[in-house]
Amino acid sequence: MRYLMSVSLVSLIASGAMAEDFSLDSTVSAVTVYGQGATITRSMAFDIPAGQHTLVIADIPYEFSAQTLQIKGGDGLVINASQLLSQRASPDSQHLERREELEDKIASLEAQIRIKQEESAAAGLVINAASARIKLLDSIGTQQAQAAAGALDAQAISAETLTALVSLVGNETLSALQDAQAARTDIANINRAAQDIQKDLDKAREDLARLIAPSNWSYGLSLQVSAEAAAAGNLQISYVINEARWHPVYRFMLDTETETLKVARSVTIAQQTNEGWENAAITVSTATPFAYGQFSLPYANIARYQMPPPQVDVRRVANDSVAGYLSYNEQAVMSPEVPALMETAAVNFQGITATYALPASTVVSGNGEETTVALSENSFEVALSARASMGSDAYVMAEWENSSDEPFLPGMATFFRDGAFVSDDGVEMVAAGATTALGFGKIDGLQVKRTTLRREDGSSGVLTTSNDRVVEYELSVENVSNRAWDVIVYDRVPVSEQEELLVDWTARPRPTETDVEGRRGVLAWAFALESGASKAIKLSYELQWPEGNELRMQP
Repeated sequence: MRYLMSVSLVSLIASGAMAEDFSLDSTVSAVTVYGQGATITRSMAFDIPAGQHTLVIADIPYEFSAQTLQIKGGDGLVINASQLLSQRASPDSQHLERREELEDKIASLEAQIRIKQEESAAAGLVINAASARIKLLDSIGTQQAQAAAGALDAQAISAETLTALVSLVGNETLSALQDAQAARTDIANINRAAQDIQKDLDKAREDLARLIAPSNWSYGLSLQVSAEAAAAGNLQISYVINEARWHPVYRFMLDTETETLKVARSVTIAQQTNEGWENAAITVSTATPFAYGQFSLPYANIARYQMPPPQVDVRRVANDSVAGYLSYNEQAVMSPEVPALMETAAVNFQGITATYALPASTVVSGNGEETTVALSENSFEVALSARASMGSDAYVMAEWENSSDEPFLPGMATFFRDGAFVSDDGVEMVAAGATTALGFGKIDGLQVKRTTLRREDGSSGVLTTSNDRVVEYELSVENVSNRAWDVIVYDRVPVSEQEELLVDWTARPRPTETDVEGRRGVLAWAFALESGASKAIKLSYELQWPEGNELRMQP
């Protein structure tokens, strides 16, 4: 969100004459960065005599939110009014001199380019003239050779005269060829010189464009103050911008031998204010200043009943499908009410606000480049297990308790197992004192299979008829690795929400846990598996439902 800052009064201008205007130089002294946005604090020194004055801070290189402006400090000052300034800066004499210098340089280089073009054209004329001479000499030489041969046969010309004629044609041809070659060399030198001049011209034009093309708007703040006596000290202003962000970054390093987990915590910051943050106290915060600050009550949930729609004649649908439409009974049917669409939002962390002070040497550029700063490193004991779901591969899971005093916020993480990179993924929040489990890649030494042993569809019953399905399969795990594993295997059985759909299942051995994490029908078997050992689990279920209905379920 960006705010257009036109000159606007924040408070009424105090009465009384202004004795003098003072221009203050400000620097960024503190920054609090949020997930999106930041609070900037600028500091400036002042030294003014008694009376009413205007303090102008005009070195803010961007727009900011007027509603978030706060003014602090200024002992001995009474701030009567403030104005946000947005105005075009008048170019100073040095700026004008530099602009005039570049314009003169560009004109001179353009003139040099034109001279080189003329020199190249003149050399081209030399080549054309030499080519014409060569063509003429070739024609004359051919004619003279034929005439000379006849005269020589008639003894009308001596051999010495003929030799001199041939030499003359040859010398003139050679001279023309040399002139053409010299002209070509001149053109090559002229072109190289012209290219060098063109490079200087392009650079001069770029320098001039940088001098005049960027916005020459300046932003700032004007404070109308009064002081009963001469006052000097430090003044601070703070405001909120949107062009900044941060997010946590983690490195999870699992050691399966010592069963420990090291967590390196870092933060990544970026901002695009075109002003670097140097020598500023930078803090990152989990506050969300651009989010809604209040809750909203739910809307009323209105329930209605209505007549069901008429049943569709399936045979008629098949017959009328060629016609492209379906005829319903001539009966008015009330359309079901469509619930109002509610605006959805991405899930964000909204827990307690936490802040992290970054090292004093932290520097963040203003061009949007990311800066990553290391915060801390913690070590935790873990409980390792190998977990497999429905016959898929087994994965290393590390369960650990966050015994530190601070939470791990949601962010991006890289995972390493015994020094080897495994994956990168997002992580959820882990509160202080909470227990969670993280995955660290597939275990090649555990072979997990799910084999279907039986699948039958039929009917059952003596007096009544119903459909029936029986499925039986085997889960097997074999440990071919060089270490023992605590294994947890997950599978599932169907769950019915209809009274006449009956589900019966059996398992050998019985599962360690049912309805895992509140998921109905999800089963878990936990067991230790030594190196070289294997384990088999048999699971079967039977479904019965009324005749004339179709069974719908996931495979």
